[in-house]
Amino acid sequence: MPFLRNAWYVAANAGELDDALVSRKICNEPVVMFRTSSGEVAALQDRCPHRFVPLSLGARVGDSLQCGYHGLRFGSDGACVDMPNDRDNTVLKPCVKSYPAVERHGVVWLWMGRPELADPAKIPTFDFITDERFATAQGHLHIKANYQLIADNLLDLSHVHYLHPEIDLGGDFARFKNEVQVDGETIWSMLWRPDLNFDQDRRKAYGFTSSGIEGQGHSRWSAPGVILVLTAWWERGRSPEEGVQSPSAHLLTPETEFSSHYFWATGRTFNIADEEATRATAAMVKRIFQTQDGPMIEAQQAAMGESTDFLDQKPIILKADAAGVMARRLLKRKIAEEASLGQSSSVAAE
Repeated sequence: MPFLRNAWYVAANAGELDDALVSRKICNEPVVMFRTSSGEVAALQDRCPHRFVPLSLGARVGDSLQCGYHGLRFGSDGACVDMPNDRDNTVLKPCVKSYPAVERHGVVWLWMGRPELADPAKIPTFDFITDERFATAQGHLHIKANYQLIADNLLDLSHVHYLHPEIDLGGDFARFKNEVQVDGETIWSMLWRPDLNFDQDRRKAYGFTSSGIEGQGHSRWSAPGVILVLTAWWERGRSPEEGVQSPSAHLLTPETEFSSHYFWATGRTFNIADEEATRATAAMVKRIFQTQDGPMIEAQQAAMGESTDFLDQKPIILKADAAGVMARRLLKRKIAEEASLGQSSSVAAE
């Protein structure tokens, strides 16, 4: 399946660019990112037009990137600003593709389609990542599978009891209330969890004094594949706002048709000054996805072979699949509409 081009994709956690060039493949395109002297993020095609070597093998010189092979330098807009051995050439004006880039919510977003259509107002909100009311951990993982398979996993939490028994908070998923809602081009999978079984240590950590605990795990999907999960727990008889909040961001970016970048962030409103707890949370999330979700999703991709469209495989569909199926169909429709209008970037053809 082709990629949606006119969309914002997460390409890096913001801190990655503080002291280094960052090179990643996004939607089959090599991209190199760096900060200019003003702190803005510049993103260029990571391919010198002279000998086609990655610009990321060169170095930043002021607000430009210098190719490490023959010294051609390209500014943040992609235009060549210096050709050391051909400075008298007034005809040749080489350039590389540049990408609209926005730093927001602690991550770097790139627009992979037509630059004139890039609208930062369309970036979904994940403001908890930089909100001081939350302690937040962030990370990046590489998954050898199509990014939509990861979205399927995150929109269907019925797998938690089987794949992650060590983080199962109790309760029977069959008794949970799950409702899917569509708001324009946003899909919500609302999950209410009654009768959770918190042990005494967890109740103490959350400041709960009774054993009657309820919870929620509401997931918001936005195209092409960014998911906000609003997790909360509260004592029965109170409201979610009176409990503890633990939102998480799952920002999925295709590297190729068969590999993906998974940028994640998880926050909490309790014990926010405990830096050791934040480090432990980061280690736990990394371990869970590297040893449980990741291998399972990669095995699924391997079983599907060269296919990236789960629905083309004619799977059985369970109740918990509703949000994932709707997200896939909406994304497929948007890709078809983009193709029919000829709006995708011609430079970025696959």
